[in-house]
Amino acid sequence: MPVQTYDFQDQIRDLQEGISLVIQDQPTLLGVIGFSSDAITQTKFEWMSDNLNSNIAVTAAEAAAGDSTITLADGEGGKFRVNALVVYEDEYLQVTGVNGDEITVTRGFDGTTAVTIPAGAELRIVGRPQNEAAGPGQDESHDRLVDYNFTQIFERYAAVSGTQQAVRTHNVTNELDYQVELRLAEMSREMNDALIYGRRIQGSKSTPRMTGGLLHFAQLKNSSKENLSGEEVSGKALNDLMEKIYQRGGSANTILTNTAGARQISKLNKDAIRIERAEDTAGNYVASFVSDIVGGGIATIIVDKNMPKDKVIVFDRSILSLRPLEGRGVWDEDATIPGADYVSRQIRGEYGVEVKNANEKIGILENMSPNVS
Repeated sequence: MPVQTYDFQDQIRDLQEGISLVIQDQPTLLGVIGFSSDAITQTKFEWMSDNLNSNIAVTAAEAAAGDSTITLADGEGGKFRVNALVVYEDEYLQVTGVNGDEITVTRGFDGTTAVTIPAGAELRIVGRPQNEAAGPGQDESHDRLVDYNFTQIFERYAAVSGTQQAVRTHNVTNELDYQVELRLAEMSREMNDALIYGRRIQGSKSTPRMTGGLLHFAQLKNSSKENLSGEEVSGKALNDLMEKIYQRGGSANTILTNTAGARQISKLNKDAIRIERAEDTAGNYVASFVSDIVGGGIATIIVDKNMPKDKVIVFDRSILSLRPLEGRGVWDEDATIPGADYVSRQIRGEYGVEVKNANEKIGILENMSPNVS
C-alpha cells in the first residue's frame, strides 16, 4: 500500500470556502471586505450609483476681484440659476446670468468685499431664491450614473513530484494539498492588490482583462484629495479630507493605510484614537479614528502592508465589493499529464471589483512621508 494516496485526482473542488478561511486571519483590505455572494453574469458588468445634485462648482480660470464673468469647469454651469446666491471665502456673489459654463455675477453682493477667485476654486451655492408667483422651474432630475468594470481571471498552479507526494513530511499529510493552500494564500494577496491597485482594462484575445480598484476609480472619478507634501499624517489632514468627502454628500468609515501610516496616526492626540476589543477580528482589537466633524465621524483603521507607502485611502467600505463571475468562484482541478511522474492542480477564479460613488465616497491622502519621525 502506498505511503500517500492522491485521493482527489480528476475531481473539481470548490475552494471558495477555503480561500475565505485564508483571508480571515490576514490584516488586509480583502480580509475586511470579504467576498460578495452577489455573482455577476458578464465579463463587463455594470452598476448604478446615484447622488444629490451638487451645490459645489469648480472654476476653470482665475477671476479678479473686479471681474463679473466667471468661467467654470466643463458641465458646472448647469448647477446655477439666475438670482442664485454664491459664496467664496467671505465674498457673496449673486448670479445675474448663465451662459453654458460661464456665469455673470454681482461681485461683493450685499456689502461684502470682492476677492480674487483662483482657477480650481470651489464656489458654494447657498441659495436659489425665487420670485413670488414664478412659473414652473427647470427640470433638474438626472439619470442614475451607470458605471462598469471588467472581471479578471486569477490563476495559480501547484505540482509536486511522485516522490514528494509519497514521502512523509513533518506536519504535512498531503504535500500537494499543502502546496494548494500556499497558492491560495498567494491568490488572495493578488485579489487584495486588485482591490487597491487594479486597473480597468477591457482586454482582447492577446491581452488579459483586468479589474479596476480603489485608486483607479478615485482617479477616474476625481475623488477628493489632500497633498501632504512629504509630511507625516496629521489629524488636520484626515479631518480636512473627511470634511471634503462629507461636503460632496458622502461619508467615510474606513482609513486604509500601510504600517508607517498606521504608526503616524497612532501618534495623534489620544482623544482622536479609540481602541476596541473585538474577538472575531485579527489581532483582537480594532483601532478607530474619531473625526472632529460635527455630528461625529468614526473611521476604522485598516493596516495593510500591501498599501502604497505614500498614500492613505479614506472611504466608505460599503461601496466596495469583490464579486465572482457566476460559476467561476475559486476552484481547482487535476492538471496532471498522463504518465508524468508528478501530480498537479490548476487553480482559477474569476472576479470583478465594484466601486460605487467613487467621487463622493473616496478620498486620498497623497505624498505622505514613508517614514516615522
